[in-house]
Amino acid sequence: MFDFGHGNSGSYEPAVASGRLKGTQQTQGVAYPSPFFDLAHTYLPPTVKQMFRWCRYYYLTQPLVAATVNKMAEYPITDLVIDTDNGGLRDTWEDFFTHDIGLRPKLIDMGLYYMCYGNALGSMMHPFVKWLKCPVCGHTIMAKKANYRFRNYEFHMTCKRCGNVNKAEVHDQYLQTSHGTKIILWNPEDIDIVFNPITQESTYFYTIPLQTKNDITMGRREVVEQLPQVFIEAAKKGRSVTLNRDNLFHLKRPSVLSGPRDTGWGTPLVLPVLKDIFYLQVMKKAQEAILLERIVPLNVIFPQVASGTADPYTSVNLVDWKNHIAKEIKRWRLDRNYIPILPLPIGNQVIGGDGRALMMSNEIKIWSDHIVAGMGVPNEFIYGGLQWSGSNVSLRMLENQFMRYLSNLLLFIKDFVIKHTAAHMGWSPVDVRFKPFKMADDLQRKAYLFQLNQAGKVSDTTLLVDADLNPEEENELLKKETKVRLEAVKEQQIAEAEIAGEAGVVNAKFQAKAQNVMAQEQQQAMAGQQGTAPGEPGEQVGSPMVNPMQPPQQSQPQQNPLQQIVERIRSLSPDAQQQVLGRIASKNQDLANQISQQLNQGGVTDVSPNQSAAAPLPTQLPPRRGAESAMI
Repeated sequence: MFDFGHGNSGSYEPAVASGRLKGTQQTQGVAYPSPFFDLAHTYLPPTVKQMFRWCRYYYLTQPLVAATVNKMAEYPITDLVIDTDNGGLRDTWEDFFTHDIGLRPKLIDMGLYYMCYGNALGSMMHPFVKWLKCPVCGHTIMAKKANYRFRNYEFHMTCKRCGNVNKAEVHDQYLQTSHGTKIILWNPEDIDIVFNPITQESTYFYTIPLQTKNDITMGRREVVEQLPQVFIEAAKKGRSVTLNRDNLFHLKRPSVLSGPRDTGWGTPLVLPVLKDIFYLQVMKKAQEAILLERIVPLNVIFPQVASGTADPYTSVNLVDWKNHIAKEIKRWRLDRNYIPILPLPIGNQVIGGDGRALMMSNEIKIWSDHIVAGMGVPNEFIYGGLQWSGSNVSLRMLENQFMRYLSNLLLFIKDFVIKHTAAHMGWSPVDVRFKPFKMADDLQRKAYLFQLNQAGKVSDTTLLVDADLNPEEENELLKKETKVRLEAVKEQQIAEAEIAGEAGVVNAKFQAKAQNVMAQEQQQAMAGQQGTAPGEPGEQVGSPMVNPMQPPQQSQPQQNPLQQIVERIRSLSPDAQQQVLGRIASKNQDLANQISQQLNQGGVTDVSPNQSAAAPLPTQLPPRRGAESAMI
């Protein structure tokens, strides 16, 4: 991976981890390949293929690396949209992507390989059935139903037709069905690439893992029956499997690697920070030692010398003193309020306990930020708090990485998965796309688009598409909702009209009843006024007879029924008015209140309408009763 050759020879100078620096007379120390290198450089693997093991190790053990790889692989993947007008074809491909191959989880797994190793290799594996054929009678049977023994990488079958036991002929028959189709992701650690710099073409070789070889050698039925025969033949010959370039998709990160063993591979995301991770591990190891040795103090108790003449080491039995001190400490632990009484002073010395002052938290934090920045990711993307800003260069660069990553995944889906599946199943290929990717919910941008839409500069379709909404579906929903709203408004207006009509009918009925009552009351009141007292004439002079049942003359204008009632009552005397209002209130209090209000507004006179307005005023006082007629 790193070329340390001299001159034009192109040879590699192996790094060693012991010796001395070249050009010095020291006999001890570390021999660095160059004064510009450090200790971590001496442990770097010579090829990128050997680097993959360390990439996997740091991904599994280093939290920063794992968080960065996971977020970079998962965050930009959005939902897949199938662009076709054929509803049945769209449903077929959606079912294939969702249930048959589980496309979205596979894309995430592919992204993990891409971000961790810098390379992701995938192939399409269609379902097949392994058949065994008897070489004697030609009877063919599925391997799952056959009676065979797998020895020396061969199927020895007992034929059910002829009964002979012979080496069976093996044939893999691929089925034309989408159920069981898989996307195989190859581990880059098991792949070797031979790159031709002239033709820019690569040949890929797959080395069967040791565990799979052991399963084949042991003849495990679930392995040999489901494994293509070419892998069994390769394990038998101890060779690698040459992968078909037409059925292999290599997704790799941009790379400037050189050398015969590194060309053709992508650069791992972790490669630039491997030294920094090593340095961070050293700091964590040092902090671990501090925590284990210096964080808990050691308290030492010893007899204190009181004066130069009273030396406890010469006058006191130290064994008894130790036992007595241990007993006092034990009592104190049982009772924290216990106060021991000792004849001699006690000295105390603390060893350790200064681990907090030796902690390397700040250095670890700074170096962690260096590692995240070295992988090309903003710190906020890992620690949280990332916000969109069009002027932020780091976010623009991160977005460009995501766009390139999504374009490669889209190329994998369109030109590889759909192409191979359509050719195998005979389906019509479709065009697919990811939903628009956005770094974050840009509220300012959405508000700006909304303002442009209100000003008539941007269409509703553009506004809805920016919000990840389908304009056609939204228009259909608006039509349905508008129809429902109109039906609701129509029903409401019809109900209100019916209620108003019923109320009008009821009011008309009550007005008719009120008119009849008023007419009757007016007749009774006028009849009472026209009645004679004992010994007096029965008719007053100047009071014409009015027939309430007589129809009004044609020359009189038409009046409101309520106004007519009020006018009729106003023509009565005050006592008669009160009697009529009382009778009306007993039947309809609201009507009585309205009549009373009209009477008060128009004024109620105490002068009887039978009296002439031109009559002279009285010239004599009315007679008064004398004191003799007073009632006590």
